[in-house]
Amino acid sequence: MTRHTVLPLKIAERLSLRFYDDADQCQGDSLGLQKGLILFVGAEPICGEGVGFGVPAVKYSDQVLFSTTATLARDKELVKSFSMDAVHRMTWRGKLIDNGVYRAIQDRLAETYRINTRFRSTITRIMKIQSLLGIKLSHQKISSRGVVDVSYRPYGNRLMITVDSSKLIDKDFTGLFVFNEQSADFNIYEDELVTLRDEKIGAWEEVKSKKASLTNQILNVTFSVENMAGARLFRGRELLKPRLNWSGFCYFIPPQVQKFGYSVQIN
Repeated sequence: MTRHTVLPLKIAERLSLRFYDDADQCQGDSLGLQKGLILFVGAEPICGEGVGFGVPAVKYSDQVLFSTTATLARDKELVKSFSMDAVHRMTWRGKLIDNGVYRAIQDRLAETYRINTRFRSTITRIMKIQSLLGIKLSHQKISSRGVVDVSYRPYGNRLMITVDSSKLIDKDFTGLFVFNEQSADFNIYEDELVTLRDEKIGAWEEVKSKKASLTNQILNVTFSVENMAGARLFRGRELLKPRLNWSGFCYFIPPQVQKFGYSVQIN
């Protein structure tokens, strides 16, 4: 039986925020990764393959580190300590694809997919073929580079989140990502400038407006974030089941900012 740590969210009786007590509930490309807070409607999670609210990743010059292990503590607020102990790797039927040419091609495809919408549908078809061949994204464990503490505090219909990178052992990082994702069913994006749907939302496009939101129209649930001083805000959505099923926002925080606070408004 799956166990959850529940954080009360005073919006409506049907909504709650919960932590999975382990990383085994992840799907697709996030399989094995630690998640942040996940939105539930009744007893059903609506995060899809998304990693939830308030999940860090650390960018170094040569790689990005993720977390597969974490501890959860409750004092005046809930604090989850994410150990930065894994990197992304492509595997074929469970075996690591350790080929420089293949990695270079994959990196080029990923960059093209992100910045050039004309080729996105073609690259999506390539990804589908890769999945059929048994090629997928996995997470390779490495020695931990330290932890990133993330605290979570509900305040009415807002979730207050603070990210602290001061406990990282390797200080030579170039930035910190903080992901805020639920499922791709949050398929309507709005800000002061535009309204976008489905694939028009893009894959990590920078948000220029003061505030932005994503809405699950079927369930009538919206979450919103704000552009914060000292960080950059990006939006994204990808749906390619069973690999990808997420929609959300990501802050990119420069390394000199050790503590970063923001809120997620949920309606």
